Amino acid sequence: MPLDAICLRAVTNELNNVLAGCRVEKVYQPDRDEIVLQTRGGQGGPRRLLLSIAAGAPRVHFIDAARENPAAPPMFCMLLRKHLTGARIVSISQPEHERMLELEIDTHDEMGFAARKKLVLELIGRSSNLILVGSDGRIIDCMRRMDFAGDAERSMMPGMFYRMPPKQNKLSVFDAAEDERRALIAQADRAAPMDKWLLSAFSGLSPLLCRELAHRCGGDYERLDSCISALLESIANGETAPYILTRDGAPFDYSCIAIGQYGSAAETERFDSFS
Repeated sequence: MPLDAICLRAVTNELNNVLAGCRVEKVYQPDRDEIVLQTRGGQGGPRRLLLSIAAGAPRVHFIDAARENPAAPPMFCMLLRKHLTGARIVSISQPEHERMLELEIDTHDEMGFAARKKLVLELIGRSSNLILVGSDGRIIDCMRRMDFAGDAERSMMPGMFYRMPPKQNKLSVFDAAEDERRALIAQADRAAPMDKWLLSAFSGLSPLLCRELAHRCGGDYERLDSCISALLESIANGETAPYILTRDGAPFDYSCIAIGQYGSAAETERFDSFS
């Protein structure tokens, strides 16, 4: 399962509860697509936060073991060390329910004056990126420099103003008003499988959650809106938890809500942390 907007929201809440107020002690780049921030303070003492933009598995989570690092740190790692070492993490948020995180950080500018910067992690498949943004909204640098990242107005290069990724041409499952959602459901192609239609109609849902919604309402479009409402209410109330789905003891998927679509064909194990 990809790290969808709903699961990332639950991960963001956990990270914010642990890291808000912590200081960045060290910065490492063990791999070309990974950064590790070692923090101190906050809950549970020192932590290592992995930020990965690997095309096959972009993600963010805590790690316990220290990673092996190259003898000479890459240039991007050196730049992050310059700007982030000793800085305080103010908050971690998920902008506009997108598959991205913003670490808001109190640090300093080139003259040594206090400044607030952002470390933006975009978790969007092959276009994933990690970007350091200055207090003026301009890109200081990014892990993957791109002349045009998704559209002609979005250049991921130092000195350019940072712009959000282009939105999908879908209705956001988080932001849609109830009447908008109901009107869209009323126009659904009922000859198509419900989970496929949900995936094409709404942003913010993974294939797994689309199948789960179809399962919960029994494929009945008359019940679909109430099932979506119940899911969104549960998420808004913080009723999420990390689950791993296994078959014969082997993990094959994960979720932030209990999954019932597999019945007795899969086992569900709940964990204390998404990491």
